Amino acid sequence: MLRLFTLLLLLSTLLWALSSQQELDLAKKNLYSHSKERQFSAYDTYKRYYIKALIKDDKALILRCLDGICIAGKKLRIDVSSYEKKRKNLEKKSQKKPSKIEKYNPPKPVTVKVSKNKKSKRLKLSSKRGLRGFRWEDKLLVLSFDFRLKSRDVNYFTLKPEGNKGYRYIFDVDAIVYEKPVIKHREIKRITISQYKTNKIRIVIESIKPLHPRFSFEDNELRIALGVSTVYAPKAKVGVFKSQNSKRLIIIDPGHGGRDGGAVGYKRHLEKDIVLKISKKLAKILRSDGYRVKMTRDKDKTVSLKYRTKYTRKNHPDLFISIHANSVPKKNAHKAKGIEIYYLDPKRGSQRSNRLERKENAADYSAMNSSMTKLFVATQSRAKVIESNFLAIDMGQNVVSRLREKRYKVKDAKVAGGNFWVLVGATSAAVLVEVGFVSNPSEVNLLIKNKYQNTFAEGLADGVNQYFRNKERR
Repeated sequence: MLRLFTLLLLLSTLLWALSSQQELDLAKKNLYSHSKERQFSAYDTYKRYYIKALIKDDKALILRCLDGICIAGKKLRIDVSSYEKKRKNLEKKSQKKPSKIEKYNPPKPVTVKVSKNKKSKRLKLSSKRGLRGFRWEDKLLVLSFDFRLKSRDVNYFTLKPEGNKGYRYIFDVDAIVYEKPVIKHREIKRITISQYKTNKIRIVIESIKPLHPRFSFEDNELRIALGVSTVYAPKAKVGVFKSQNSKRLIIIDPGHGGRDGGAVGYKRHLEKDIVLKISKKLAKILRSDGYRVKMTRDKDKTVSLKYRTKYTRKNHPDLFISIHANSVPKKNAHKAKGIEIYYLDPKRGSQRSNRLERKENAADYSAMNSSMTKLFVATQSRAKVIESNFLAIDMGQNVVSRLREKRYKVKDAKVAGGNFWVLVGATSAAVLVEVGFVSNPSEVNLLIKNKYQNTFAEGLADGVNQYFRNKERR
């Protein structure tokens, strides 16, 4: 009987080892996939087997799982600093030489790096640079844009006849097109306008006979003379395009307010005042970009966390952005600084995000507790977590880029997951933006300045526009 029991135990151990080996091999394959979902799957697998390895005290498996977690953290921009420390401590205790995979150098805490290449500035277009419409005016095709055109915005060239395409006249404009227009003329074979690149639209005019186009700029209009008659195609004289943004609702949530002043910073500057000003500027920019925008508060009034989540669920926004400011005790006031952007994720978290969770969730602890928060957060869909992560990265990149363009010295924005009750109400992408540390004298002196607030809001709006452009391509 004892032999049979021993044999069954060995057999079950062998089967577990084989199944675990297969899962870990698949996790390694998913880890180096280009799919974010597969990378998240690998991350979860390594974390699950890490716990099992701890129970079995399997040091080799613990190291392998920690390596996988650290690599996934780097790829997914997740804060895995606690796992890096555990790996270092375990490696010090081990006297064996590390294998190839164990030589992996763990990443530093997650930051969003922004390119300093000056050429990249022209690629960051918002919906303010869109093709608004067209019309025929005498013998001219007039294209209207949302911005004042300059010669550097337009590149013109021609292509010789090729196959059945005839003569082609190409205009590349640094802008975006909201929808593909239908432009016709009886003497022209075809006119097409499409998004050639993320930062350029291409206008192609095809004709059987040569046209010899001439063009000029007049404020926000590109006027193209094609040498054709004034007899247009029926019902094709005027076209006005609506931005897709008009269908999208964004809720902006300025943190705290009224009796809840939030963090009290250097020289008694209050978090609630700073975040309200930045939120109102962001709302104004997004509305000018065509979005529908609602705010949980637009003045200094007390708004509970319960109301914020209920309001968000009721309106079903496409994006939810909660604006806050950070702070630390006085002894660390000069050290702590920088922008931090958090997205809701029960499986990701760091020591700093846990501190912030307690701070931001504290306003409504009378109606809930920590276990309730975690329970509700755990119900969030994986798709929402992934999209929120993308939004946080896009906003972090663009805010830092905008501020550096204005010569402000800022650190790269930190992106991390956490359990924030205020983000639970949104069914789509949601982030919590910590604009800076009001406890830091140099940083709060920037945060209270109107110019800095405008630049910060512009960067956040750029991030929103980039998120939607990227989402359409995913």
